[in-house]
Amino acid sequence: MENNTDSSRFKFYKSPACIIYLLAYVLFMCGDIHYLVRWAWYGETESALALFIPLAAFHQLFLILTIIWVKKKKVPFGAYIILVILVLVAGYALMTAHSMVAYVYKSRNGTYDKTIDDFKNNATMNVTSESIASGRWTNDITNTSEGLNLSPQLSFDPVDGASYYVIYMVDESANNWVHWYAEVTDTELEEGLNPGQYIGPYPPEGSGDHLYTVYVYALAGRPGVVYDGEYPEFDESWFGGDELWAGVLNKKDASRSPALYGNVLGYGYVSGTYSR
Repeated sequence: MENNTDSSRFKFYKSPACIIYLLAYVLFMCGDIHYLVRWAWYGETESALALFIPLAAFHQLFLILTIIWVKKKKVPFGAYIILVILVLVAGYALMTAHSMVAYVYKSRNGTYDKTIDDFKNNATMNVTSESIASGRWTNDITNTSEGLNLSPQLSFDPVDGASYYVIYMVDESANNWVHWYAEVTDTELEEGLNPGQYIGPYPPEGSGDHLYTVYVYALAGRPGVVYDGEYPEFDESWFGGDELWAGVLNKKDASRSPALYGNVLGYGYVSGTYSR
């Protein structure tokens, strides 16, 4: 009698419903573990673990229902409908968990838009320029009839671990209109030594004082977007302050998904006005 019961139960284990339920359980638990390991590697163990626990608990439903069908020795037709619903919900929950932790990761690593105030209030480097006198940029650096369109003289602090420095000049009074972009390795630049693309200030006559700020970013490695030839015009989208930070400067390894961030080791600025 016992042999027949064991044989019957063994056959039941081979029923399509039980096999599919067990397979779903194994796949989703593997997905949960991969999710946790992945985000732990990115340093988001705490936020990942907070979602991993309810995820793993929810995915136990596949195993619990398998045990119930085994004990009842009967799989109702509705079990397949329940299976489809559970798979859809479980899959959506896992994708949502990835998205939520990705948002936390990107927020913590400064990959979202940084404003002018962020860079100024949290500056870690001293940047100075002899092309500023009494808070005003000299005529020589301007792209006007009085100027020579020479890039400003710059001096800034070296940063441990930095192999590149990116110079970025904008007109804050004209919606951060870009005037200079350059990648350098030296921390001293003479006036007129322009290693990138530079177009000096040329504010409209009578428009009052414009505030021109030069930012310097210390990078561990080359920026995420590399241009070895002529730089494109400054109206290209990647020159915008938000995209420049998130998509170019702070990307440490763009081949990963999500990208590995933290390429910027420090930043500073120097500001001056100009009008005509």
